[in-house]
Amino acid sequence: MVNGFVIYTRRDCSLCDTMELAARAVLGAEVPIARVEIDDHPELLRRFGPDVPVLCRDDEVLCKHFLDSDRLRAALAAQ
Repeated sequence: MVNGFVIYTRRDCSLCDTMELAARAVLGAEVPIARVEIDDHPELLRRFGPDVPVLCRDDEVLCKHFLDSDRLRAALAAQ
């Protein structure tokens, strides 16, 4: 488990890049977002498979495939 905000991605995933940019626009530069490529982790590959990108906070899934900016803002406010 990774604490904080994490985007689980796959290599060469333009949807993943789009979600990361959108999440950074909501969170701002001061909030770190870790990026983890699931291709490098068999357990994560089994967990998320084709559901990337996945944005999590403290291992809680906030959204898959596309950014849910309202849910992300709520998670940030609860921090």
